[in-house]
Order: sequence, then C-alpha cells, then structure tokens
Amino acid sequence: MDFKEKATISNPREDANPLSTLLFWWINPLFRKGAKKDLVLNDLYDVLKEDESKRVADDLSREWDKQLAKEKLKPGSRPRLYRALLSVFKSTYILTVIGLVFDECIIRVAQPLFLKYLIVSFSDGSERWVQYAYAAGVCLTTLVHMFLLHPTMFALQHIGMKCRVACCSLVYRKSLELSKAAQGKTTVGQIINIMGNDVIRFDTNLLFLSYLFIGPIQLAIFAYFLYDEVGPSGMAGVGFVVFLIPIEYWIGKQFTKNRFNIAQRTDERGRVMNEIIIAMRVIKMYAWEKPFSTMVDKIRKFEVKSLKKLAFLRAMYLSLYISSSRLVTYCVFIAYILTNHPLTADKVFFILTIFSTVRQVMISYFPTAAAAIGELFVSMNRIETFLLLEDQDQSANTHFKIGPAVQTEKETVASILMNDAEAKWNKDKIALQNFSLDLRGDQLVMVVGSVGSGKTSLLHALLGELPVTGGTCTVNGRTAYASQEAWIFGGNVRQNILFGNEFEESRYNEVVKVCALEDDFKQLPHGDSTIVGERGVALSGGQKARVNLARGLYQKADIYLMDDPLSAVDSRVSRHIFEQCMKAHLTGYLRILCTHQLQYLPQADHILVLDEGKIKCQGTYQHLVDEGIDFISLMSTDSVDGLERKSSVVKPEEVPKEKKQDEKKPEAQAEKMAGGSVTWGTYWEYLKGSESYFGIFMLFIAFLSSQLAFVLADLWLSRWTSAEERRMNKNVTSSGTTTTTTENSFRFFGNENEYYDGNDNHFDSDSMSRHTWIPKDDDVDYMGEDIYLYVYTGIVVAIFVLTKFRAIYFFMFCIKISINVHNKMFVSLVRAPMKFFDDNPSGRVMNRFTKDIGAMDELLPYAFFDAITIFLLMISMVILIIVSNYYMSIPTGILIIGLFAMRQYFIKTARDVKRIEAISRSPIFTHVAASSQGLVTIRSAKRQSILSEQFDGHQDLHSSTWYTFISANRWFGIWLEVMSVVYLCVVTLSFLILSTVTSYKSSDVGLAISSALSLTGIFQWGMRQSAETENLMTSVERAMEYAKLEPEAALESKPDKKPPKGWPSTGEIQFKDYYLAYEEKDVVKGLNFTIRGKEKIGIVGRTGAGKSSIIAGLFRMTEPRGDLFIDGVRVNDIGLHDLRSNISIIPQDPVLFSGTMRYNLDPFDQFKDDELWGVINEVKLKEAVPALDVKVSDGGNNFSVGERQLVCLARAILRKNRIIVMDEATANVDPTTDNFIQNTIRTKFSDCTIITIAHRLNSIIDCDKVLVLDNGFLKEYDHPHRLLQYPDGHLSSMVKHTGKSSEAALRKIAADTYSGRRASFAQKDDELLQLDKLI
Repeated sequence: MDFKEKATISNPREDANPLSTLLFWWINPLFRKGAKKDLVLNDLYDVLKEDESKRVADDLSREWDKQLAKEKLKPGSRPRLYRALLSVFKSTYILTVIGLVFDECIIRVAQPLFLKYLIVSFSDGSERWVQYAYAAGVCLTTLVHMFLLHPTMFALQHIGMKCRVACCSLVYRKSLELSKAAQGKTTVGQIINIMGNDVIRFDTNLLFLSYLFIGPIQLAIFAYFLYDEVGPSGMAGVGFVVFLIPIEYWIGKQFTKNRFNIAQRTDERGRVMNEIIIAMRVIKMYAWEKPFSTMVDKIRKFEVKSLKKLAFLRAMYLSLYISSSRLVTYCVFIAYILTNHPLTADKVFFILTIFSTVRQVMISYFPTAAAAIGELFVSMNRIETFLLLEDQDQSANTHFKIGPAVQTEKETVASILMNDAEAKWNKDKIALQNFSLDLRGDQLVMVVGSVGSGKTSLLHALLGELPVTGGTCTVNGRTAYASQEAWIFGGNVRQNILFGNEFEESRYNEVVKVCALEDDFKQLPHGDSTIVGERGVALSGGQKARVNLARGLYQKADIYLMDDPLSAVDSRVSRHIFEQCMKAHLTGYLRILCTHQLQYLPQADHILVLDEGKIKCQGTYQHLVDEGIDFISLMSTDSVDGLERKSSVVKPEEVPKEKKQDEKKPEAQAEKMAGGSVTWGTYWEYLKGSESYFGIFMLFIAFLSSQLAFVLADLWLSRWTSAEERRMNKNVTSSGTTTTTTENSFRFFGNENEYYDGNDNHFDSDSMSRHTWIPKDDDVDYMGEDIYLYVYTGIVVAIFVLTKFRAIYFFMFCIKISINVHNKMFVSLVRAPMKFFDDNPSGRVMNRFTKDIGAMDELLPYAFFDAITIFLLMISMVILIIVSNYYMSIPTGILIIGLFAMRQYFIKTARDVKRIEAISRSPIFTHVAASSQGLVTIRSAKRQSILSEQFDGHQDLHSSTWYTFISANRWFGIWLEVMSVVYLCVVTLSFLILSTVTSYKSSDVGLAISSALSLTGIFQWGMRQSAETENLMTSVERAMEYAKLEPEAALESKPDKKPPKGWPSTGEIQFKDYYLAYEEKDVVKGLNFTIRGKEKIGIVGRTGAGKSSIIAGLFRMTEPRGDLFIDGVRVNDIGLHDLRSNISIIPQDPVLFSGTMRYNLDPFDQFKDDELWGVINEVKLKEAVPALDVKVSDGGNNFSVGERQLVCLARAILRKNRIIVMDEATANVDPTTDNFIQNTIRTKFSDCTIITIAHRLNSIIDCDKVLVLDNGFLKEYDHPHRLLQYPDGHLSSMVKHTGKSSEAALRKIAADTYSGRRASFAQKDDELLQLDKLI
C-alpha cells in the first residue's frame, strides 16, 4: 500500500549522556527550531530502535503465543493479555516503580520533617549552621523529588506507549488472520475503536497504577509522624482520608462499569460511522441523510448517557479532592483545639505539608489508580476477546491440504483435487457440497452458473478462505487471485499492481499490455504514478477491474484464480484480455476463470457448471455437448466473431488520445493542519458550542464564587487568629504574666487553645477551665470563639457545596458542548459534497469522529477544569502571599514572568507536535480499513507480512511524534520544577540571610516556605495543564473544521420553489446547455436533449465519455451548470431531497449495511412486513433470505454480488418512483439473473421513465432512444433503428463489432421496435432471449 517515509533524523536520545537524559536537554534543538518556524513531520526525530513497532510487537506476540499454548494444556483457562504484557515489560516497570516508591515514601516524607525543624530553629535559638542544614534539607529533598518524579513518570509513559504500540500491531496482525466466521463477529469500526480508544488507556493509566500500594504505605508512614507530633488529633485527618477510601473505591468501580458501556457504544457508533462514510454516495442518492442522522443521534445519545455518568463521577471526585484541602485540615485543627492544645507554627505547617502530600496521593492518585486499573482491564478484555477470535488456520483443517506443484524435467505441474468436498460459511449455510474434480497442468477451466450457485465460494475454498468441512480438497501449487469486486488501495497505480513485489520492467510491461492498461496509462495525468485515492475513486469501474486483474497476474504462481474479471470491461478489451491473457500469457499454468461470458466456453479446456453449490456437470465443451447438455440454452456457437461477450458500449476502435503527463510527482491530498497558536477565538467557539450564553455566564459565576469561598476561608482565619492574638496580648499585659504564646502562635491558619509557660510546660487542664486563657468578651472587635468557629465551619461547608456544584456544572456543560459539536460535525459531514469524500480517506474522517471526539468527551474537560481552577487559585494565592509578606513580591513576580515565558517557548513547539501527532494517526486507521476490505486478496497473495510491515511503519511515524510529545511535556515539567526549586531556595535563604538584621516569627517563616512549596507545585502543574488544554484544543479545531464544511445545496425546497404534490407525474426530463465539471474541467459539455415521460433511454459511450457524470448531475451529486427540467420544474432550484427521493437508482456497486435484511430494505420502518416479503419474493431472494431479521455481515459479505444487486432492485421496487436510473446494474451478474432483473424492470416499471447506462447492447437496443456520448459531447440521440441507418455512426460501429449474427439480430429488433411490430422495452420475448444467447 501507499506508505510515505519521513526524512531520517537520528534521535539524539539514543546517544544522550545521563545528565542530558535526566534534564531532557537532548530535545532542546527541536525547541529552537520550533521557535523559528512551524514544525512538520520531517522535522521530528526518528523513532527509537527500542520503540520500533515490529520489535515490541514481536516480543508481545511471542508471550501471547505462550499464553495460548498454556490454554491448550489447561482447557477452560483463558489466555490473559496482562500476563503477556507483564512478561515483556515487567523488569522495566518494576525498576521504575522502585524509583517512584523511594520518592514518595522517603523523599516526600523527609520534606515536611526538614520544614518542621527549620521552623522550630527560628524560635529555639538553634545555631546558624543547623538552620542552613535544615534549609538545605528542604531544598535538596525538593530537588531530588524533581529528579525522581519526572524521569519515573516519563518511563511509565514510555512503557505505556510500548504497550499501546505492541497491542495495536498484535490486533492488526490478528485482523489479517481472521476466519470468515470470525469476520462476521467483528467490524472495521470495532477494530478502529480498539486502536483509537481502548489502547489509549495504556498511555494514561499506567502512570497511576503503582499508587494503589504506594498510597497506603505513605499514609501509614505519615500517620506515625502525625501521631508522634500531635497525638490522637492527627488521626482525625487520617481517619477522614481513610473514610474517603471506600467512596473512592466505589467511584473506581463505577468508572470501570461506565468505561465498558462507553466502549461498547462507541464501538457501535464507529461501526455505523464507517459504513456511512464508505456508502455516502448511495446514502445521498437514496436521500437517506436525515434518517441516518437520526440513527447516529440515537446511538450517540446512548453513548452520551454513559458519558454523563462518567462526567458526574469525575466531577464528584475532583470536587472531593479540591474541597478536601480544607476538610482534612479542618478536622485536625478542630480536634486539636477541642483537646486543649495550642497550635504552634511548626505543628501547623507540618500538618499542612503532610496533608498536602497525602491529599494528592490518597484523594487524587489513589482513586485515579482504582479507576485506571478497572478501565485498563476493560480495555484488555476487549482486546483479548478480539485476539481470541477464530483464525483462518489452514493447517488445522484435515480436509484441506496445500502442497507444492510437482516438478518434472520439462515443466511444473500444478493440480487441484477435490473428492466429495463440502464447505460451509457457517454451521447453517452450506456453500459447496458433493464437490469432486481433478484439474492438472496447463488448463483453462471456466466456471459458470447463476447468482449464488457457488462460483466465488469455490475459489474461496481453493484459497482456504472457506472452510472445507467434509471430503478432501488438495491444492498443489502457488495460487494467485483476482477478486470479483476490484480492491484498490490508496496508493498509485503501480503500487496497486506490484503489491509489494519487486519491480521487473519487462514482466510489468507485459502484464500491463495483456490487461489492456496501456491506453489508460496514456489518459491518466501521471501515468501509472497517478494517485488513485481510497477505493480507487480516481479510476473508472473498468480501470479498477483491470488493475485488480493485473495485480493477480503479476504474482508469481502456478494456479491463477480469476473471479469474473471480464464483466466490467468492453467487448474489445474483453476479447483482448481473454486471448492475450487467459489464452496466451498464462499458457502453461492452471487457470480457473469464473465468468458469465458464455461465448468463450468453446475455447475452455474444462468447464464446470454449478447450481446451488453443486457441480451440475463438468468436462470439455464438446464432451458436454455429446452428453446432451443443452448449451443452446446457455449460448450460441455461431463463430468467434459471434461469440463476443455481451457487448459493452465502449467504442471499440477508438483509442483514447494520449494526454501529456504531468512531470511533477503526484501526491495524495494531505490532511490540513492548522498553523500558529490556538486562538482565543477557538476557546470562545468551544464555549459557544453550548449554545447558551446564560450557561457561559453561570459557568463564570460558579468558578468565581467557589474561588471566593476559598479566599474568604483564608481571610476569615486571618481575622480570627489576629483577634485572638490581640485579646491574648491584652490579657497577658493586664495580668503581668510573661508568655511565649504570641511568639509561637500561628496567626494565619489557626488559633491557640492552650498556652505554655516559659519552661515549655503546659498548665494542668484539671486545675483550670478549658478556655481559662480566653479573656472576658469586653473587646468590641472580638466576636467570640463560637462565632468565629461557626462562621469558619459555614465557609468550609460552602466550599464543599460550591466545589461540587462547580465541578458537576462544568463537566455537564462540556458534555453538552461535545454533544452539540458532534451533531454539527455529523450534519456537516452528511451535507458535504461527494468531492469531500473522494478527497479524504475514510480513516482520516474516522479519526475526527473517534480520537478527536473522544478527546472532547473525556480528556479536554478534565484538563480545562484543572487549568481554570489552578489559574484562579494562583491569582488568589499570589495576592494573599504578597499582602502577608511583601518581601516575597519580587521573587514571586520573577517566577511568574519566567514561568509564562517558558510556557510560551514550550507551547509553540508542543502545539505543532500535537497537531502532527493527531494527523499521523489517520494513516493507521486508513490502512486498517483498506486491509479489511481487501483481506482475501491480501491473504491469497501472502502479503500479510508486507502489510504488517507497512502498518508498523505507520505506527513508527506516530510513535516518533508521540515520543517527541511526551518528551517535550517532561522537558517543560522538569524545567518548571528547576525554576520553582530556585524560587524556593531564594525564599528560604532570604530568611536566613535577612534574619541577621531583622527578627522573624517562626509563623512567618512557615507561612512563606510552605506557601512557596505549594505555590511552585501549583504553578508548574497549572502551566502544564494550560499547555495540555491548548494541545487538546487542537481536537476542537479539527472538530470545528468538520463542523463548517462547505455544504451541498439545501435539502428542502424554498416554499415558492417546492415542486407540486405527486411530482413528477410523467417523468419528462429536459437538458438545456448542460455542463458538468470536476476540478474545474468540463466532463459533460453543452448537452441539449429531452427525455419524454415514460420513455426508455439507453446511454452509451466509451470510458470517460461522461455517462456516469450525467447521472451524477441528475442527482446533483456535483452541481451542474445550465438547466435541467423534470416535468417542467427546474431541478437546479429545488431541494436535494425533493429531487433525490423521487428518483430511484440501481447502482453498479451494490451496498448493504451490517445488521438485518429488514434494516437493509427498510432502515426506517416505513413499510409493513407483507410489503417487504412481497418484494423479496418478486426479486427471488426467498431462499437467500429465510427471515427478515437474517443477519447481514459487514458490507454484506455473506451475500454474493448478484444477491446484493437484487436487494438494490427490491429497494427500487419499494420506492415506487416515476424515474428509474440503472447504472450498469447487471454488470456483475450471470445471464439468467441479468434477464430476470431486466424483465422485472420492464414489467414493474413499465409506466416509468427509465435511464439505462448500458453495459450490454441487448439491454438497450429496444429502447425508445439511445444517447451516444463521446468525450462529454452528445454525438447521437435518436431511436436505435434510425441511428443504425448511418453506416459510419457511433452506434452502428458498436453493433458491427458484436459479430455478424448478433448485428443482424440487433438491427432486426431495433427495426421491429421502430415500426411498431414489437413494443419498446417490453418483457423479453423469444427474439430478445435468442439475442442474449448471441451477444
């Protein structure tokens, strides 16, 4: 497939020294480059060798195979993916966790101890060097914490990335090996969802898992120190934290449950979205946009229901975490006060610092870990379920054997032996039965039969795709395969033909020649280097069929299996391919050709006639005739000229003019990437997505009020403690007692409940009342302890309530935005013109609806909430700190300026890298979708390994961007910490240095340093979350881009342009100066003609003549120029639904949707069951459809192409429209089915206007008129008999090419129809049936 490699830039991380690795200095060159210009993919470093997709996938595959082997030894046990992952990454993970345990349980425990001793040293007369030692301890523990935290967190993210990459590759490899039965149990959408959502849990959730045991250990250590310091009062805070643990566990369990529900519902949405994107052309032609929008909206509502529950849980958890900063310390302080203990500064700040750490670990990381492990196991179970689907294991099938061809002295002899073989698609559906045949050596074997007779099933059985369940089937020799439905992937033409093989010029040119592609290469703008687009949108149906055949022929094989490759080509090309390819080029090989072209049967070496999965008869043509087989009912034996394939309309003798090929190397249209910063306009667009200005106002009020409550709590504590100090000082002065209480009291966060004498011995509580130190309430400024306590309690309760309201409101607000944006995206998508879908691969579109919408659903609200909350908190803390200690204003100001400067430097590069990372995901999804569509071709060519290598290449490109992104984030984090540590050192040392010239209270020192500690942590986390928010806002940009796609014309007509009821009543169509252009190039030029009501019109012309363009213009898939009238109504002026819903089309490529047959016929319950059964019987699908609720697999793969075409015919019958369009509708069906479809149309739609893009002249020769197109111009338009009166006319030339017998018959029928001796386009009589045999 098409795979673009990036420019090679060796990753400097490979050779970085330990210090550069520790500080992430190696990524600085990229930041310098990013500061100067917008980065592109080629600016990023290569993936590390240890991260290469193939390497990690091979390691995981090896361990997964061991799990599968254990299952065989212990039946009943289930292989576990987590065991395989542990086997691969266990040692690295354990080493990383050890570093994290050392940091959390030793370094972070030591930090508050050093702070406590430093605070005490300012009041106990400690020597200067002791104070410096404690200060150094505070700074060093912070520094070591920084050097441990960031590398260990980065290592965990790195392991998570490897797990994701390995699982994705394993899932992709598995998707290439699925059996047919297993393919029916999954869909492309589900695979993409696994790769787009489930595996992402490794990137995020591994970070926190270790805190499930680190948290309790750390809590136990801190509980010991708390008890030692403040006695049982400290256990009030610990008890409150422990009380929260079962709540956190419940939240984690609910996260797991909702994560599973969301995954299932996102799967379903992904499946439907993938089908819609691929089938958009048909959906638009059927005017099904609104009903499909309703269906997606219904699925989305189920998904949102779970998302809201998840958002509510997340809001509860976040609000609990935020409010716990006041609740936990409130419990400790109140307990301490009520037990007659004074709050000294060292104790207060020790408590505050400890619970700041405990709160982060136990109330944030611990519940996150509980939820993370649940989500991770849900995702791993889903991946396991997929990996345990049934393989296409040919070696395990005792009924099917593959061996090498027999090598003789002269030649290689391939063979196929089947003895009473039976094959089944599933337990209930037998595909082949009682199959016995012996085919050897140089033979052309032709397989014929009606729709559903088993032709394709036979080829699939020989390939090992269809399980042989009885008898024996032995294939000796290498096989090559050309599928019935052309599979074209999104590279150039040459890549599609080579399909991973080495380019051999002579062999390649020979294959191109025998497949009649030389003239096409002259037409294409870049020859065989022309980019064909996803599913070959740049090629015609015939070109796709021949490229598909050329791919099969280019394979080196002994047996060539070709499934009806002649159906989509004209008679000249058909003969060319049969004679030059089947007969000449493949001479010496065993060739099996399934076909409907019965005129070639006499030239076959062996013929198989199939009926209902059985061999009706077999042998040489002459042998079957001698046996009395009635070949007259199948074909005519006129002559080689008369044995032409049912004639196509491509003008045979005209060679397309060679176009001057563009010298510039062609490239597929790249995905657009926004440049520059995420503007404030993007944020405003996001908020406006709520469609409620009042809601935005309430959001502002919610954040402001809750933050004001936090500030009010601090201010009230300040006022309370200040009032207590003033009353204490007045009481002590009046009693003449000396005390040190004022010196050691905490005036900001607490109050005294007990006081000490000069010898540090507290008074016996039994000898005095509990509050004897509180003076009489004779100070007008003092409100009384109860008032202060009750008000503070009220504020804490208000904080609890307001934080809950703020969090819940914000997350529900974001969900509402996400719902609205998704709805706008989908509506915009289905309203986009078809050119958008031709230019954008399905994987690219799916990426927006999976990854980007997923980010808006779950990741963005979390980061955005953090960023806003921390920003407000930073503002309030800076104001409070500067007001309380103006000396800190200078270092604080410098810190803020430095942090914002670094953020701006970082975000420029990080934003570009994030955008590149998002874009580099799309090719992965496109590759998966394309592989799924061409699975049989891939496996028949044994190209699984090459496709896996290309998938690994796509993953390596993405890994390169992701590794750069997480490295850049860690660079930002660690250098923010460096600045914060410098700030902490400045603040700490300033007290030591300035203490020689001024005296400081220990409470001032504690307030300043603890504030510096908490502020630096808040600053750096706030900066990182604001940067992450901006990065995630790129998903909003990408979503908004799809929400504003240029739409088609309006679906509904304006009131004054609305067509009358019952329109069209006659079906008259008039073209006036009609033009149609693609890429500003006219493909239909100045057409002027009229189709009268109820006329039957055939449209003929060579490839590229403009036949399909007329249909595209009729349905306004592309807006034409000029005028088009239907029953006098100007089509250009009416709504698209008024137009499209009144025209029925039977397309060349039938489309079915996964689900039930009822859903495919009547997806929106408009018809009764009796009506549905009526059309099923009319199109003879009763045997294939035993029940309306029979399952239709992804893409309708459990039905043959012919059966799918009959379903499309049934849809047309149900719609009962006056205008019917047939776009080569019978190209891929056998003559019997062709006759049946033709007769059904001629009888059911006799009162309708019928436009047929003819594939066979016998289908249109009795039409009222035939329209001949050439290069977009109308060349001829009249009754076929009149056109045949011109010997040099275009239609005459086509008729002559069909052979003498058929020419005579065609002319006679045209003449009889013209003279009135036979009805136009009536049910086929014996004469037409005889003509079918001739053509």
